[in-house]
Amino acid sequence: MEKFRKITLILLLGILSCGYGTESSQNKINEVPKGSSTHNFEEVAPGVYLATGKGPVNVGSNAMVVVNENDVVLVDSHITPDAARELIQSVKTLTDKPIHYLVNTHFHHDHAHGNQVFPEGVAIIGHEYTRERLLGDVLTDSTFVTIASAQYEKTQIAILEKQVAEAEGDQKTSLESQLTTLKRHTAALSELAPTPPNTTLKRKLTLYRGEREIQMHHLGRGHTGGDVIVFLPAEKVVFTGDLLPATAPYLGDSWPEEFIETLEKLRSLDFDTILPGHGPVIRDLSHIDFTQNYIRKYWESVKASHSKGFSIDEATVRFDMSGYENYAPFQLGRPEARRLEVVRMYQLLDGKD
Repeated sequence: MEKFRKITLILLLGILSCGYGTESSQNKINEVPKGSSTHNFEEVAPGVYLATGKGPVNVGSNAMVVVNENDVVLVDSHITPDAARELIQSVKTLTDKPIHYLVNTHFHHDHAHGNQVFPEGVAIIGHEYTRERLLGDVLTDSTFVTIASAQYEKTQIAILEKQVAEAEGDQKTSLESQLTTLKRHTAALSELAPTPPNTTLKRKLTLYRGEREIQMHHLGRGHTGGDVIVFLPAEKVVFTGDLLPATAPYLGDSWPEEFIETLEKLRSLDFDTILPGHGPVIRDLSHIDFTQNYIRKYWESVKASHSKGFSIDEATVRFDMSGYENYAPFQLGRPEARRLEVVRMYQLLDGKD
């Protein structure tokens, strides 16, 4: 029984987006749950929703839905075209207003690989760096190949099939459900056609939709070279993507030192509600400090290993992750991803930007 539990947890860290975080939402605008068979919508301000996945589709990340007077603005398009199509259909349970804008917080697969299903009339907004990366061959990037490619997922299917064969009762039912979701996700990867933003920004872009003001800011490099946060000043809500997830941010494509400074700039905005790219709504703003301290500690540890001539593998295990079990489940559950983080830091320390 314990063997099944541990292996399944590791698999879920790779295919599910939510369920970990620092603080759940309170004082909801509407206590009546909203959503569909694939999505939950948590309303944090009038017409502003955090979209999280559930049921038979792996969405890979959170999204934000902003329902305006005449249209809808979406933030992030999920991990596959299949997941994005389900998001579009689920939004129809909230409103019949058309989706006119899609914002990409960054180029990573779990946030932008649904772009291709949006029709030509939709403005896809992102940073210039995000457009550049999505115009390139992102399907060969080490992050995608190691963490999310079909080859990796097929290996996980084989592991899960073995677990299903050995399980019984409720455990077997649960594993079978996970297997169905994983097979659907793996099949969806076959139709990927990475699609870049068709509207870009360098530092700031503002939309005025009716009476609502929607600001997009690039505050500096951090999780990637083109992170964009979406800020609603009147509602005091910010969607941070993976610049500030509820869990430890993945650092395999990051600039750690600049990341800490970028989070400090985020703090200067006037918000009280954070919608993260992964995990539940955050209202405790000390989460910014915690994230900065984690990145700083990680970076200093790797710098020390690098200066002493330790190998990448040695540096990976030298950083003490104890105490971060709830905060960094992805890094602890996916050692290959953690190694990519150290590889990236060694690149920066060797002067390879």
